[in-house]
Amino acid sequence: MTRRMSNLVVAMVVAAITYGTARMADVLVWRILHPRRGEVLLVSDLILATAFGVVVYLLLNLSATRTRLTDLQRAQIVLDTQLALAAQIQRHLLPPMPAGSTGVQWAGRLEPALRIGGDFYDFIPDAGGLFVVGDVSGKGIPAALLQASAHSLFRTLARETAHPAELLTRISREIYAENAGVSYLTCVLGRLDTAGRTLMYVNAGHPAGVTVGPSGRRLLSRGGPPAGLFPETIYEAEVVSIEPGDLGVIVSDGITEAIEEDGVPAVDILSRTIVNMPWPRTPEHVCDALIEMSRRGRGPLGVANWDDDKTVLAFLFAGDEY
Repeated sequence: MTRRMSNLVVAMVVAAITYGTARMADVLVWRILHPRRGEVLLVSDLILATAFGVVVYLLLNLSATRTRLTDLQRAQIVLDTQLALAAQIQRHLLPPMPAGSTGVQWAGRLEPALRIGGDFYDFIPDAGGLFVVGDVSGKGIPAALLQASAHSLFRTLARETAHPAELLTRISREIYAENAGVSYLTCVLGRLDTAGRTLMYVNAGHPAGVTVGPSGRRLLSRGGPPAGLFPETIYEAEVVSIEPGDLGVIVSDGITEAIEEDGVPAVDILSRTIVNMPWPRTPEHVCDALIEMSRRGRGPLGVANWDDDKTVLAFLFAGDEY
């Protein structure tokens, strides 16, 4: 049925209902008031004129409603197209895993809660082995805008300094200058020195990373508040030793909140999961296991329909054995 025929059918139905209502009103007026013949004709004319006006009003209103719906549908198509393009751009921003010539195996996974999100990870080229896992505040388009800005800031300012604490101090200053603390970034920024067998990192309000292996278990929690939350923030870096066989894992809060248990810190659950994994305990297997575990998680207690971006970055220092 075409739109014109559909409108005609609706008009006929409305007209029939309105006419029937008018005739009923006419009968009621006659039975209750018993008017003279001239008055009856006048009342009938008024009722029919009113009915005709109602039909015209309803038809005009129906046409306007259809126009508004068409405009909304067009706007939704435009928005869907823009979101699809933004999601594609975000996927392209994710870097390939570094080659293993340095004796380190890497793996990463990222699942946005919506079509676009605020989580990211990156390897900063020509910056002495710098890597970052970040999570900007909020969700959707605002988070995606800050995510893109932060991604660019890391790569741009890393040309001036490759020291994690100094770099993060500058990035925090820039983010605050743009957002005045309304939006901010949590992250773990690190630099692996495979020759010296050390990991220097700084944690900006992010869930603690963890390394497990021959060196024992270490939490990557030292640093400072989220970047961009305050106008001036000084971060403190920590250097930890790594040995062949040590495996490091950094996740976003979409993972920790999904797997949390009553009274058990999320980092303990992460450590337990990694240690109990069957061999070979590769970064790829760790990432897949944690993502799958987070999908089954119930999320924070008392929060209905919870969902969040989920990110895992894992590395295995194999040393000369790689």
